[in-house]
Amino acid sequence: LDFLTNFVVEMLTLFVATYISLFSLINPLSAMPVFISLTQGFERAHLFRTVRRTSFYVLLVCVISFFLGEFILDFFGISIHALKIAGGIIISRSGFQLLNAQHKSDLEKAIAEESRSKEDISFSPLAMPLLAGPGSMSLLINLALQYTNFSSRSVILMALIAVSFTIYLVFSSAPFILKFLGQSGLKTMSKIMGILVLSIGIQMIVSSAKLLFMSGA
Repeated sequence: LDFLTNFVVEMLTLFVATYISLFSLINPLSAMPVFISLTQGFERAHLFRTVRRTSFYVLLVCVISFFLGEFILDFFGISIHALKIAGGIIISRSGFQLLNAQHKSDLEKAIAEESRSKEDISFSPLAMPLLAGPGSMSLLINLALQYTNFSSRSVILMALIAVSFTIYLVFSSAPFILKFLGQSGLKTMSKIMGILVLSIGIQMIVSSAKLLFMSGA
């Protein structure tokens, strides 16, 4: 009974940690202003179809990164420690941008120009690079390297599905949430998520650098 209890607690902790980390990196709340500006004038059916496809494509990109990322590393001869340090730097940069409340505005102009020439904007530019960017992909590859057993990977997969469903809920309610929170509320949420993301990135760099020096010794 104790073993089962410990196992359930461990899996639940992994689910929550993965969900919070990935949601903070993807941060659909900060992407809402861009999403609303790109979908202005969409009919209701078209809008919800775009939301469904965007959520699915984000899940697809995350699943591919999680299950195939290790093979890509082996193909290019990239070490685990190098990836973790590079991923930590990318994630830390994302956290720093959120702390400065940029709301992914560095992508907004390029995304707006690209979307004008596309009928379907759900995969590009919404799913990539607005939501599933290098930070989330690096995190998932690192999780795949860290957790190799079936139960842990199943829990992480469930967390990915939960994040995708949350994106669907957030984007479906985007006009209401933006009206309720306002720009100041979105900035506050971005700063809170920025602290979490920055901490995740720094922890990845520190732990990976420590292991790298120990293995070199």
